[in-house]
Amino acid sequence: MQHMKAKNTYEHGSLLFIFYPTDEKTFIAACEELCLVVEEKDEELAHYNIKANALSYLRNVCEKKLGEHLLNQTLPKEMKDEFNEHIRRKESENFEKKRITFKELEKMAT
Repeated sequence: MQHMKAKNTYEHGSLLFIFYPTDEKTFIAACEELCLVVEEKDEELAHYNIKANALSYLRNVCEKKLGEHLLNQTLPKEMKDEFNEHIRRKESENFEKKRITFKELEKMAT
């Protein structure tokens, strides 16, 4: 039996963030369910910007009731493949995969 991920709603949910370096000496940060991606030269800036963008996006979608489907998207297969390739090659310890709840993201902003 395959494990099904819980559907995000306006009231609650969680977001999966992935972070990894590129061959071009930049850092990719992405949010799976919101289908957001940032690329920065600085790793900390990538972490900060993806979370700030996710919070802004989340607030807009929820406050304006734009559709819960916008909280349940998926990243392009190519991006997931690139992330998984970095993990498989173990070239770098600079990759991360982290799930946080909507409430935790909101707390980070205060």
